[in-house]
Amino acid sequence: MRKLCLLAVCAVFAVQMTTAGGDNTQAVEPGIDTMRPVLTVQSLPCGVREYTATETRNIPNPPRATPNETDQVERGILSIRLALDPQANNVRLTLINPTAFPKTPLVASATFEVSLIDASKPGTAVVEVRDWANNLTSSNVNIAAATPTASAKAINVGQINVGQNGQGTVTITNNTGGPMTLTGISLQTGTRFAITAGGNTPQPIASPGTHTIAFSYTPVAGSEAGDADVLTVSTACGDVTVALSGTGGVSRIATTDALMFDETRGDVEDCTPVNPDRITITNTGNVGMNITGWTFSNSEFYPATGTPAAPIPVAAGASVTVNVCFKRATVGTATGTVTFTNDATDGVDNVTNLSGTITTGVEDEMGKTARVWFDAANEQIVFTTISVNSPVTVYDINGSVLASARVNDAGSFRVSTQSWANGVVLISYTDESGVRTRTLSVQR
Repeated sequence: MRKLCLLAVCAVFAVQMTTAGGDNTQAVEPGIDTMRPVLTVQSLPCGVREYTATETRNIPNPPRATPNETDQVERGILSIRLALDPQANNVRLTLINPTAFPKTPLVASATFEVSLIDASKPGTAVVEVRDWANNLTSSNVNIAAATPTASAKAINVGQINVGQNGQGTVTITNNTGGPMTLTGISLQTGTRFAITAGGNTPQPIASPGTHTIAFSYTPVAGSEAGDADVLTVSTACGDVTVALSGTGGVSRIATTDALMFDETRGDVEDCTPVNPDRITITNTGNVGMNITGWTFSNSEFYPATGTPAAPIPVAAGASVTVNVCFKRATVGTATGTVTFTNDATDGVDNVTNLSGTITTGVEDEMGKTARVWFDAANEQIVFTTISVNSPVTVYDINGSVLASARVNDAGSFRVSTQSWANGVVLISYTDESGVRTRTLSVQR
């Protein structure tokens, strides 16, 4: 009877179990497996965690060839994955060895890694390791960012006048939970921005710890449109960048190219040029400037009465005007320049060319050989050389027409001035040289 009982116990390990359908069978494995897989982990650089999963706790060990019913017999690793709930964030799982988990031969030990996808950001997940006996081991994963952080993603030093230096700093922080080494600190272009301190590498930073980098900004003429650069701090695990920007404070002078006086009477001051009517000085920059003085190359040109004394401030984007007078005693053309000294960043365009023409000298008005002269005795304007059918128009200083006529015969032609007040008049006529415009003083 005892032999029959022993045979029955042994037979349990070899019996085939029939399912409810009666056509599928499954072998009953000897022993039991109630222990979950064991996980060990170590931290590697750059946000990597290396795990080892084992199924090696057989009792007894090694297992018996035919285990007893209560023997602990490890069934081997079935699967390794990241849990679906909670969902993994910024991490990936990589199987190292092996990459497949058959039931036979069983896998008693497996190595895998969980690493950050974006090393500049932290990651979280839950690792699940399951064995063939459906025992499950779960482990929370929390990995800090593997790259350093900067005190700002972008730094604008603002507007810095040309000739001055803007200053700024960037603080690099190690929050990775382990030591870190900065392997490179550089600027993308390094033309307007420069690293002034803290730029040497390699630079170790403890955890937690910081490192400060100082930089300068030196604008030039043309920097009013803005300058930009990128500071890059490199580590073995990735880089961190900071966008740098600044605007140069630039003043820039622009003056009228030329001022022309034409058809004026000799030895009479003319402060109303014909093209244009005065000199315009503009500051096309973004900071103010001053006109500190002016120099005329020809004394026949000079500032009009009432011109403000230097310095004359000119705000950014604003303009000022300066009226210039011309006076010459003899017939002919005078030329010269006026140069405006200034404190502008770009003060090159500071010269205006000047020209003036005298067609009737003082002595011409005294004799009868003048082409146009005032006959005070008869109160008439006399034209001695004038073209037939030439229209003659006389204006007062305000532009009102005083007289208008057309010449019938070549030679002498007269216009009465009896009803006019004393003063300067403007005359338009045609002679052998073409259309003329000139001023004439009517004084009795």
